[in-house]
Amino acid sequence: MTEITLSKHVVPTTITVSSSKTGGATLSNIAYAVFILFCFWVGSQILNLLVHAPGVLEHLAQGNDATRPRIEMGLAVSTVFGLVPFLLGCAFLGLIALMVKYHHRHEY
Repeated sequence: MTEITLSKHVVPTTITVSSSKTGGATLSNIAYAVFILFCFWVGSQILNLLVHAPGVLEHLAQGNDATRPRIEMGLAVSTVFGLVPFLLGCAFLGLIALMVKYHHRHEY
């Protein structure tokens, strides 16, 4: 691996606390937390709509083409062919990330 030397420290060794930035940082952290909570709320409302309104997801997936046959897809089918591959893919990517982290940690 290539070794890079920097003339200055990336992380400062002495930490100086400035009181002038505290108010702005606190307000921005609160605004970010409110934004994240809003995103979670919107996501939960969309999931609640899809779970409690049967046929909405299938209707959205089909479009307005009358020549195509109407597909009735149950919750079990959409779970098996939608959620399960997504979770398996996430687990696979997590496993790869852990392997890379383990390899990187024990390489040096």
